[in-house]
Amino acid sequence: MPLLAALALTLTFALGLCAAASFYLVGGRVALLGPGVVEESWPLIYALQALLAAGLLFMVARRLRHRLEAPGLVVVILAAWLGQWVVLASGVLADELNPANSTYYWMLATGGPLQPIAAVLGGRGGLRGDPRRPTPSPVAE
Repeated sequence: MPLLAALALTLTFALGLCAAASFYLVGGRVALLGPGVVEESWPLIYALQALLAAGLLFMVARRLRHRLEAPGLVVVILAAWLGQWVVLASGVLADELNPANSTYYWMLATGGPLQPIAAVLGGRGGLRGDPRRPTPSPVAE
């Protein structure tokens, strides 16, 4: 249980950085100051964010695959996604963010359910197989 809580807290910030990085890499510094860049570049922003989230969770799940199972991974990802809303609603990042308007910015930043879905898919891929065990050949001898 402590592993899941620590992982959820860490992933809250890591997935938040994935969101910020996708906005910054596509729209530059202006993208971090307001949602206007989303109107023109949303396909690229959200595709990049999905790739970053899936890649991050693939690496995390691959590293922790012996201590983490798929249901626990899904719970951790959802907790981290909701944790991003808590960070926004608390006003830590900006004084003008509050519980009333932070939901809009949270959905905008994470692409709604896109980020957690991509993270779950990447994590599930990371949990598959054991790279230390050779895969049997499909060709019969």
